Amino acid sequence: MTVKPPPELPPFAGKSLRSTFIPATNRNSVFLFCIVNFFWWIGLYLYVPILPIYIQVSGTNLNTVGTVLSAYAIPQVLLRIPLGIWADRLRRRKPLVVGGIIFTSLGALGLGLTNTPWLLFLSRMTTGIGAAAWVIFPLYFNSYYPPNDSGKAIGLINFVRSVALIVATAGSGYIAEGLGLSMPFLIAASLGILALLALFLTREVPIRKELTQSWQSTLEVATRPLLLTISLMAILLHFAIFTGVFGFIPIYAESIGASDSTIGIITMINIGVSAFGALLAVWIWERLGYRFTIILSALLISASLFVIPFITAVSVLMAIQIVCGLGSGVLITLFMVLSIHGLPQQQQATAMGVFQALYAIGMLAGPLSSGFLGSSLGISSVFYLAASLNLVIVILAFLPVFSGRTRV
Repeated sequence: MTVKPPPELPPFAGKSLRSTFIPATNRNSVFLFCIVNFFWWIGLYLYVPILPIYIQVSGTNLNTVGTVLSAYAIPQVLLRIPLGIWADRLRRRKPLVVGGIIFTSLGALGLGLTNTPWLLFLSRMTTGIGAAAWVIFPLYFNSYYPPNDSGKAIGLINFVRSVALIVATAGSGYIAEGLGLSMPFLIAASLGILALLALFLTREVPIRKELTQSWQSTLEVATRPLLLTISLMAILLHFAIFTGVFGFIPIYAESIGASDSTIGIITMINIGVSAFGALLAVWIWERLGYRFTIILSALLISASLFVIPFITAVSVLMAIQIVCGLGSGVLITLFMVLSIHGLPQQQQATAMGVFQALYAIGMLAGPLSSGFLGSSLGISSVFYLAASLNLVIVILAFLPVFSGRTRV
């Protein structure tokens, strides 16, 4: 008679949140870089809710407002891949993180001190250059963790990012009302100083030279089937997020009677639940596997978007954001982890650059195409389109690249 071994405890059983997500080594640097990440994201988003109003107050028309706002995405699409390749060849991360923080602060300062359209455009583009450094942030943080704990590292840094967005979104209007429209920009710029101080106290983990970099090896990384598949999925996901959460859900909420403050709460609910989704992501896929986690999360998002045109109560719309936020938080974290899965540190920035540059297409295409569709067929068609495209993620999850992949 054979004796069966006792079942293995779940990965998080009996562990506190701290022991689960904080590695045994490099703890000080982990805490400090969470502070860096927190201040940096607040600096990027503290003025975003009032930015369109600020641009209009300077005497510009709506076309100029749109042009200035679009300047943020341009350098992110153009620079993320070159920045990733450069980081891998440099085998250093900290100088590029420093550069990202500096550009973010300079751009915020420029926005707060000028009211000339072309200077506003250049300043907003400068913040976009700084935001392109997000390619490097998760990898710098991930280096503090063992290779098989990438999910925990990226889940935690995405959680901190989401909390920062909530703080920035909630505080922007109050600061502008109490201290003037320029103050959110100036505070955002000053937060860069605090982020730099915390960053200089962190330890940079050396990247070992495991292979000789060449354009051939770079091309091989950029064309990996897994990377291209999850990048396509991420395009569809960000199409849905930026069409819904940051685009037309606030407009729909207003149409069913939501006040300005309630609309802000709706957005914060989504971001807040997304933060917890990022923390739960590794716990979920270690039990369900990558494929089923992707399918379940994508179905949650699609269902939440599809039912929106049938909602007539603001409270129900708020509840739906819990479903959408949970699915998006899990998927974003999982996609980031899979973008670097199986790669040595020396090639991870290239892969992350490709991934982030490609999903930025969804950030741009979502609101743009949905705006034209909504004008022609009504706002309901926008949510049906986003829900339908998100279902394509479910179909892609059945591709062979996800076979047998259960843990990171």
